Amino acid sequence: MSKPRSTPPASSQSSASAAQESIESPESLHQAFTWLPSTHKHDATAQFFEMTKDVCQGVETCIDLVHFSTMDRDSDTTPVLNIADTERLLRLALTSSKMLGQMAACNIDLLGVTSSKRAE
Repeated sequence: MSKPRSTPPASSQSSASAAQESIESPESLHQAFTWLPSTHKHDATAQFFEMTKDVCQGVETCIDLVHFSTMDRDSDTTPVLNIADTERLLRLALTSSKMLGQMAACNIDLLGVTSSKRAE
């Protein structure tokens, strides 16, 4: 006759497995997407480059959809977007590029502040 297997009390078993999980697994299953390698995640310049890439790809998508919808309206093809949605995407592209330009201007202004502090 075999002996039943002894198991540690539930509280110590759960705390031991929780400690093991925290060592082996990330904080959560979902990890935010980034274009940046881990060595540049906290670099402000690299973050600006990453945001620029994202915004430019978004603007490109908006303009492509607007273009194809406009071209479809000129033919007998049903457009992907109605006129109101086409205008909304144009406005989104315009606002996004304006925001990116403003952020670039702020970064340029910071270059002047940083340069003057180094000179002191």
